[in-house]
Amino acid sequence: MIRKQDLNKNWSDLSSVLFESLPESLQNDQQEWLSYHWNLVVGKEIADISNIDKITQSTLYIRVQSKEWLPALESLKKKIIQEINSRAGKNLVEKIKLKI
Repeated sequence: MIRKQDLNKNWSDLSSVLFESLPESLQNDQQEWLSYHWNLVVGKEIADISNIDKITQSTLYIRVQSKEWLPALESLKKKIIQEINSRAGKNLVEKIKLKI
């Protein structure tokens, strides 16, 4: 008898399939991919006051317009990381560092 778990082991997550279907140049440029998805992940209000500075060694550096936003974004770090990794279909980001 085949168990339901055995049937699903060869299936890929939809977000990973979509990420891998992107052109190679975009796949290789994580910062460009992240910049594209940043608005979708954080929403318009946060996207208006922040932008991706760089990504190195799984750490995403975010530049924020003013220090007033730091506490709000600090509390959202885990959620943002989960959403980015979910969209990427892999652990693209492990940490977020905020700066003004």
